[in-house]
Amino acid sequence: MEASTVRVGWIGLGTMGVEMARNLQQHRARTGQTPITVYNRTHAKCALVAEHGAHVAVSPASIAQTCTVVFLSLRDDQAVKDIVTQLLDSIALETRDEPLLIADLTTVHPSTTQWVLHKISQANTKVRFCQTPVWGAPPAARSANLVYVTSGNNSDSVLLAEISVPAFAHTTIACDDPVRAAKFKIMGNFMIAGILETLGEAMAVAHKSGISRELYLEFVKAMFPVAPILGYAHKMVDEDGEASKTQVGFNIHGGMKDVGYAIDVAKSAGLDLPVAELAHTHLQWVLDNGDENWDWSSLAFALRKQ
Repeated sequence: MEASTVRVGWIGLGTMGVEMARNLQQHRARTGQTPITVYNRTHAKCALVAEHGAHVAVSPASIAQTCTVVFLSLRDDQAVKDIVTQLLDSIALETRDEPLLIADLTTVHPSTTQWVLHKISQANTKVRFCQTPVWGAPPAARSANLVYVTSGNNSDSVLLAEISVPAFAHTTIACDDPVRAAKFKIMGNFMIAGILETLGEAMAVAHKSGISRELYLEFVKAMFPVAPILGYAHKMVDEDGEASKTQVGFNIHGGMKDVGYAIDVAKSAGLDLPVAELAHTHLQWVLDNGDENWDWSSLAFALRKQ
């Protein structure tokens, strides 16, 4: 399959998905490639991509029947299982000559990836599956500045890289095994959670010891002037430390899910993640005393209340 002529489907237009799909469609339109076809449970969101030339599907089944590569960008593991089941059921009802490649961008537990691979092997169809997560917050998705992980065989990995860069990502990292790709993404998110935990602790001490959060932010700006660290530090300081409630890139629900997955991955390897357990405890405090829709950098509130 050629990246320029492949028929691309996209299922899931949430906060990240809509930005990636829109960038992908705009890129393909600019470069004379075939338009993508989008589907979302809330149908109205499809218009945000259709206005740039994308086709709109009435169901996941119609995506499976008309596309050769389908990207999934979904809320959680259960949504991935539901959509994959619908895609496989649809393909089982038709005579299909072309293979279908499913690329799942959703952050899922490795057991979900294993479940999907088993489901596909049982279906005996011409379907291949790649776990292909991304790193980056919504602003990075909006500016096509994501890091995209590919998996699967070499030809699939190369094809997905050609479709995604520079359309919605600035670089790719190849990871041959889909289950390993799921673990890779989770441990990357754990590192970000660890940075949040460290930043939150430092900001709390800076505030209570008289240094001030604002002055500590100057240290962060001088020593770590990179988007994720600096962006989260600003959320802990701006609006008198309240910006984490309003500038939401990744919410408490998602943060707890991913940190919990990291703890599970570590346990399966016979290891503990003390920092992850601390972060999970502080995220739980925010869930109990604040709002699950706050940004996950709001874990700093738990530290301030000690």
